[in-house]
Amino acid sequence: MKKIKVLVTIAFVISILSSNVFAVESDIGSKSQDGAVDQHKEEIKDKDKCQKCRKDPLKYLEDKKQSVEKDLKEGRISKDEADEKIKEIDQRIQKIKEFNSLPLPEKKAKIYSRFQKHIDKKVSEGKLTNEEGQKFLTELKKELDQWDGKDFPKFKMDKMENEKHD
Repeated sequence: MKKIKVLVTIAFVISILSSNVFAVESDIGSKSQDGAVDQHKEEIKDKDKCQKCRKDPLKYLEDKKQSVEKDLKEGRISKDEADEKIKEIDQRIQKIKEFNSLPLPEKKAKIYSRFQKHIDKKVSEGKLTNEEGQKFLTELKKELDQWDGKDFPKFKMDKMENEKHD
């Protein structure tokens, strides 16, 4: 009888210890079962912006659309959720195509005005001084003057963070 109690106790301790090993939360990604999505989220968390999105946003959005359709087929999301997400993706694709069809001067003006609004917001929040904001705007202006309109301008927004912390 004593041997049985010892064996049961040992089995109980082993089962408790092994279940704790498997119950540890993972820092690898989200609840998603798709490794590519997890990897993409990790890329975004990095200081370097996600290069997959910046290189070809149309291809990224088409891949995202296929991923939503796959999730719908596998039953991970409802038809309504899928339709809503696909509608949003299609709207973003349409906006990008409209932007790409603009002549180069209009593209430059649109990018500059959007960046200027962003800088003004940062200045009003107190995250940047007015002088720093003007410096970033002049840097962007130089970059846009050299930009040929084919790819996204090479101006990096993280220059702002690096400049602020130096």
